[in-house]
Amino acid sequence: MSKLAIIHHSACIAHDPGPNHSERSERLVAIEKALKEIANQNIQWIEAPRGNKEQILLAHTPEYMDFIFQNVPTQGYKAVEINEVVSNDDGGEVTTLSPASGEALWRSVGASCHAVDLIFKNQAKTAFAATRPPGHHALTHKSMGFCVFANAAIAARYAQQQYKIKKVAIVDFDVHHANGTQQIFEKDNSVLVASIHQLPLWPESGYEHETGVGNIINVPVKPDISRDAWMQSWQTKILPAIDKFAPEFIVISAGFDAHKDDPKGSQNLETQDYYTVTKDLISLAQKHAKGRIMSVLEGGYDIAASAASAKAHVQALLDS
Repeated sequence: MSKLAIIHHSACIAHDPGPNHSERSERLVAIEKALKEIANQNIQWIEAPRGNKEQILLAHTPEYMDFIFQNVPTQGYKAVEINEVVSNDDGGEVTTLSPASGEALWRSVGASCHAVDLIFKNQAKTAFAATRPPGHHALTHKSMGFCVFANAAIAARYAQQQYKIKKVAIVDFDVHHANGTQQIFEKDNSVLVASIHQLPLWPESGYEHETGVGNIINVPVKPDISRDAWMQSWQTKILPAIDKFAPEFIVISAGFDAHKDDPKGSQNLETQDYYTVTKDLISLAQKHAKGRIMSVLEGGYDIAASAASAKAHVQALLDS
């Protein structure tokens, strides 16, 4: 059994949302390069298998799934984000597909589910799905915020379906609220969704009063708060909620745009903080979930900061 599986695929690099788009392939190229600098025989690099329709339908409607694949262009670009308002936060950028995007979507979904399989079949202790496009803004019925299919949500439901896991926690430390993940599970108390994120900031959701059926934990933090204040919110609100829920499996939505160098938010986390928060979650997984924990890549738009932060995050998984 390898200690850590990194699941990736060249199709996820080929996905192209358009010229000068924030969610560009260079993000993943830099992350993969940084992760390969971790010289450890306990890391196994695995090519992501193709996902399937049944996996996508764990979190999305058939109509939406068909809409996405019917709108993958044969050339050029096709916007698939159906929003009334394009916020200033994303500079007018929307969720866009290119000819390579269809395969990237199949591989991203496949990577998330394969990570679950590896962990529950004792073929890897933990796993990181280094894929794109990201997923935590994707709703059951539409794309949003560069996200198409909800990879973390699919992984959680896949673990429940395939391995009879009753309680899963999805923990999201991306600077943006995990609105898609929240919408998917807001009436399902078998999944805890814990999101710490900046407010005000797009998508302008994730207030503390949004609690679902008692399974949604939103911890909004103000722009420009100190690292210490962010960590205090993490330690006093996010971690106790997960501990109380006592999940049998933890899925991390790992976005690195709360880093102080990221252009999308106004937070002050530093690279090493991603090691710390990951270790915190590993401790809870060891306490409640037999150490079963995985993560999927979400946002992070400063190339150097995201690569370094992902390396710290994966190093923590490896050190578990």
